[in-house]
Amino acid sequence: MKDHKVSVNKHCPCTQTECPILGNCVLCVQNHLSHQRHIPECIQDILRPAVQELARQMELKTAEGRPEPGFWKTFDKEKHLTTSLERHEGTKEK
Repeated sequence: MKDHKVSVNKHCPCTQTECPILGNCVLCVQNHLSHQRHIPECIQDILRPAVQELARQMELKTAEGRPEPGFWKTFDKEKHLTTSLERHEGTKEK
């Protein structure tokens, strides 16, 4: 876990241990907000029970969608890290 001069959470609960920004909460949240595909895994654990109950009441199904371990073997980690750091630098200038 490298800090990249951004806050580091040494107790990050994320199971995506191969992610290059693991534990960098600022970069992680900015990245997830930018992509708008899903919320960070640490927040999912907080919201999951409420969302599952709401889905149950609406007769909807929920499914697990976290990346499989093999995902990180083909993922461009360096580009992900570079993009995340650039995005973070851009938000500091505003």
